[in-house]
Amino acid sequence: MYLNQLKCQYSILILLAGSKLAAQPNSQIKNVDQLTTEKKVVVENYPNIFKEEEINKVEKIDEKHSKVYYTRNHVKFEAVVNSNREELLLIAIFEQVPSTRLPAIVLDNFYKNLDGNEKIQNAFIGTTPSSSDFYRIDFYDKNEILKNAFYDHLGRYMKPPY
Repeated sequence: MYLNQLKCQYSILILLAGSKLAAQPNSQIKNVDQLTTEKKVVVENYPNIFKEEEINKVEKIDEKHSKVYYTRNHVKFEAVVNSNREELLLIAIFEQVPSTRLPAIVLDNFYKNLDGNEKIQNAFIGTTPSSSDFYRIDFYDKNEILKNAFYDHLGRYMKPPY
């Protein structure tokens, strides 16, 4: 069921990226920053799909990627999209979950590879258009710097998808 929801969200964001949504006829959203100003148009054009979406903010991660924060049914989501390209492409979607929803093997390996002073800030279940579920843990290290770690469904550390 969760995977079907994420596939639906991918479809939604792909529609969002490729649809003609701006106020001018036949124009596309080409810049991720337009998402925050275009959300009313999205809701008007796709009321059955976007009626529960609320884009909270858009934040640049690096030169190539931006993160779109949105909520659905009081659950926080983050979509990582490309930046500075002609068309908006979806890289990954993350759903925030309680850390208790993370598999034990993921938590075991997270704590096994650290010194034990880390504090989990947020936990996420993520997916990309071409992957199965994976997990992201945001944590503060011993120097109180916010970092994140990614793990596959078998608890193996993995590189970030972006």
